[in-house]
Amino acid sequence: MSTPTPSGEPPAESLPAPRRGTSIREFLSALGDRVTYTPTRNSYAIFGFLWGLPIPVFSIGLHCWLARHPPELSMLWEHPVHLIFLAHPLLFAVVFGAMGTVRIRKNAEIRRLVGELERHVAELAEANDKLKELDRMKSQFMANVTHELKTPLVAIRGYNESILEGRFGPLSEKQRDGLTVAVRNIDRLQRLIEELLEFERIDAGAFRPEPTDFDLVPLIRGTLQNFQPQIEEKGLVPEPRLPEMLFVRADREKIGRVLLNLLSNAVKFSEKQSAIGIDATRDENKGLAEVAVWDRGIGIPDAVQKYLFTRFWQADGSSRRRHGGTGLGLAICKGILDAHGASLRIESTEGRGTCAVFSLPLAGRERMSEGPGHDQRKTADSRR
Repeated sequence: MSTPTPSGEPPAESLPAPRRGTSIREFLSALGDRVTYTPTRNSYAIFGFLWGLPIPVFSIGLHCWLARHPPELSMLWEHPVHLIFLAHPLLFAVVFGAMGTVRIRKNAEIRRLVGELERHVAELAEANDKLKELDRMKSQFMANVTHELKTPLVAIRGYNESILEGRFGPLSEKQRDGLTVAVRNIDRLQRLIEELLEFERIDAGAFRPEPTDFDLVPLIRGTLQNFQPQIEEKGLVPEPRLPEMLFVRADREKIGRVLLNLLSNAVKFSEKQSAIGIDATRDENKGLAEVAVWDRGIGIPDAVQKYLFTRFWQADGSSRRRHGGTGLGLAICKGILDAHGASLRIESTEGRGTCAVFSLPLAGRERMSEGPGHDQRKTADSRR
């Protein structure tokens, strides 16, 4: 297998070999071109004439030196071999002129191709500018629409809750069940709208994290508790492995969004009666807290893992897909963590499950706890 050269160019054996027949045809065609015999347009012809000129000069000069007489015109008739030598400058002028014609033709073809390439580049640049403008208009439209949808949804949810609470009169059991389903779907719509608004802020570069020191463990437990109805419905077995406290420095609200999206995926793509978990550990050497959200679900095929952080992308994009969603969850998580200077890593095996891992810097009090006496406190904690 060929490997590139240090300069980045392909190895010589991988380059296409010149076609000898084509080169000969180009040369013979150039012999019939007027440019070959026009020194004012083809400097190769002049160079060829000068290249061949020393041959007759040397032959005639040598003859005159041996004959001990100055050059005379009659000697050309007495010794016709000098006529052959005199033809050499013209012969070289024709040969080099033909080579120059081939070169001129190739340069003209290169200029034509470069011109076409520049034209295509300009067209692509114009098309790219139009796409950027359309993308900006789309983003603005989505931001406006989602923002306008928030207000009526709040009112709809408020009235539904008031009806459920019996403020407008008693309800039958069927009416209560129907309103409960309506409120649940209103909540789902509100989450989708918040997700779209969040992504638009990240995509527009308007998101700036506001880091504070907070305990990550209660946030994880609270987020996991939000999915308790879905966990019970699918018979999932949560297996959180968390320390008693783990203080980090980050934007608490946005990290909550990351946990919400990752746990949502874990619950959504888990098979019934399987396990899900969230582990939080402290890397004292790096000064980081590492969080891993995992499941034993359907996993992600290797061929599509490169698209995981692509916006609006889903492994199953058909209208009859089994799992809903906008395809923005992981893109939002990555945007939030990128703004924190952190990274998001997805490890998945099809049919065996997925694990999403990210890190956050430890808070100042966590770093201080790594000083003298930390080993003793760590031992005491493990005994408890």
